[in-house]
Amino acid sequence: MSGDLYEILGVTSSADSSAIKKAYRRLALQYHPDKVTEHEREEAEIKFKEVSHAYEILIDEEKRNHYDIYGTTDDSNPFPGEQEFHGNPYDNFFGQGGSAEFGANDFANFFNGMNMNGNRKGQQGKPNKTPNAEIDVDVTLEDLYKGKIIKITSTRNIICTHCKGTGAKKNAVAKQCAKCEGKGKATKITRVGPGLVTQTTVDCTTCKGSGKVFSTKSYCKKCKGTMLIEEVKILEFEILKGSMGGESITLKGESDEYPGKETGDVVMTLSCKEHRVFERKEIDLYCDMKIPLVDALCGFSRIVVKHLDGRAIKVTTPKGKVIRPGDYIKIKGEGMPIKSSDSWFSRASKGDLYIKVDIEFPKDNWYLERNDLLKLKNVLPNDLSNSDDIDEISKTRENIELITDFELTNVDNLPTYSNDQEDKHEYNGNYEYEYDYPYNGGGSAQPECAQQ
Repeated sequence: MSGDLYEILGVTSSADSSAIKKAYRRLALQYHPDKVTEHEREEAEIKFKEVSHAYEILIDEEKRNHYDIYGTTDDSNPFPGEQEFHGNPYDNFFGQGGSAEFGANDFANFFNGMNMNGNRKGQQGKPNKTPNAEIDVDVTLEDLYKGKIIKITSTRNIICTHCKGTGAKKNAVAKQCAKCEGKGKATKITRVGPGLVTQTTVDCTTCKGSGKVFSTKSYCKKCKGTMLIEEVKILEFEILKGSMGGESITLKGESDEYPGKETGDVVMTLSCKEHRVFERKEIDLYCDMKIPLVDALCGFSRIVVKHLDGRAIKVTTPKGKVIRPGDYIKIKGEGMPIKSSDSWFSRASKGDLYIKVDIEFPKDNWYLERNDLLKLKNVLPNDLSNSDDIDEISKTRENIELITDFELTNVDNLPTYSNDQEDKHEYNGNYEYEYDYPYNGGGSAQPECAQQ
């Protein structure tokens, strides 16, 4: 069987026999071949055997001890010729019958020169810490714009309030753990290659790192000797205005507790869903709007978009200001809030909103009468700004070739080139900026028009 036995049962390496039995009963019922459909039976049988094998090893104290030390379920010693390791474990490979020029101590000193011992001491100097609890949450762009409080129900292990983490009654007498000889630690040796092993120090699974054990009769009535009890509480995570997708919010010391260890944190990571209207680029917002050709030529006054906080944004363009394909309407201060723990600052400081204008031209043969075309020609200017060469040819009426075979296309059908770059030019306009109802945000935004 492959895989970590603790992971197969879904328990930690410090789990007691009661937790192991509980996990086994649950998984055995789930994967029992008689409890699944015909097409799931083959896969269930494989999983059932894995669960049964893991339970057989971990429920037996001697087999579990062997597995914790050597990382194998084989009852034989994984290193032939030696039953136990004393002193430097590399002596078994290099100490006896090895070269006089390169012995076991030299092999160990080789790694010492690479600061392996120094790193190990540094790690031991740091306080042990329980694992962090990781949570992934989907949020909307509206949540990141307005801010939000997310509440979750947390169930975690805390140190037993009755026995204060001893796992025993008040006057119970503890005995030295025979397995680790009172050290609370065990050595785990793992083969990483031919003639090469690694040695790590782990908590003793019998005394759970305390170095002491109590008889079953002395167990605390509340925690049953586990030293831990469950706590259920409500955790609150504050999403500040202007937060970004991918950011994490950390609540210190809210993970599982364990005696003698620093409590880990609960870390919530935000994942922003795609918005159907707005696209966020850092602190700016982008969106599209369509207008008919007549509005592009004559100006308009209309609600252009519903903002993330529900406000209707109304823009009035000045008469005579022509909006051209590719133009952007830039509204200052209507982008995303700049993230800050100061609520006033996040209200007053924002990015900008860019509205890309898509001009919808009329369909072919839009006119009702031919006279409509004449009226439009009389109204619209028809002089080109750089037509000197064309005018000269028209006057002479020479070298003119009539082309009748052509087709109309648009920008989406043009070929692309490796050096294409997007240029954005801005120009200012005295646009009127209105809201459907009073806006209490900071600053008075004035829209601009940017041409692309």
